[in-house]
Amino acid sequence: MALRSVKTIRSLDRGLEVLRLLSQSPPVGLTQLQRQVGLPKATLCRILLTLQSRGYAWQGIGDGRYRASYSLRTMSDGLEARDRLAEVAGPILDKLCAKALWPSDLSVRSGYWMQLVETSRSHSYFLLNRLQIGFRINMLLSAPGRAYLAFCPHDEREEILSLLRSEKDPGHYLANSPGRINRILQETRECGYAKRERTWGGHYNEPKAKYNDRLSAIAVPILGRERVLGCINLVWFERLFRQEEMAEKHLSDLKKAAQNITKEHDKSPRNNSDHP
Repeated sequence: MALRSVKTIRSLDRGLEVLRLLSQSPPVGLTQLQRQVGLPKATLCRILLTLQSRGYAWQGIGDGRYRASYSLRTMSDGLEARDRLAEVAGPILDKLCAKALWPSDLSVRSGYWMQLVETSRSHSYFLLNRLQIGFRINMLLSAPGRAYLAFCPHDEREEILSLLRSEKDPGHYLANSPGRINRILQETRECGYAKRERTWGGHYNEPKAKYNDRLSAIAVPILGRERVLGCINLVWFERLFRQEEMAEKHLSDLKKAAQNITKEHDKSPRNNSDHP
């Protein structure tokens, strides 16, 4: 049969166009995607649901934006490992939030800071400040940053600390106190988790007196075969619980979530490198 005599399938054509846009653009919201494809919202939602059910697309729980899935993007170049990490972490962070009631963030190293790549804050019963995906997190003062530094390889840790010392940023003041840093990181390794600096209010480089999100946090690393893939934390209102109390209640669940993220991440057929 000559193909020229056969009609194309309009619904398939629409689905492929949505798939093409997802694979060639950064994470996109429903309204923006609708403007790009020019489809009715109900039609677009059905297409997205179908793509998600087949494993070709996924929606971030932190920002609600749609992305091409890892399964699809392994067919082409340019996939960042952090995309895979965020994709597999989302459902795990969601389950952790449901159990602990408090939300978690997933962050990865980006130069000398940690970058937020997924969060369950929007799914928490408690209304905490909603950070944007891509938010820059202080390496020396945050729980995720300290967890990363404590468990990453020695040479990488020295590289990060050197970068921090070279940047004349008020948020890096601890970089010039190697003795204190060593004590903090040693305590972190002994405890198995990192604590947020109590005198820090959550802004990258402003003191707590100027910016205070009134939160506290503990964090653990997501360990890969050769390096730390990223970190996840548990975040709550500082006035309600001490860090040690939250660790006693939820550290085992937090560590289990990190282990499950590693397991799911390692299932990838293209996971030949741990680098995010």
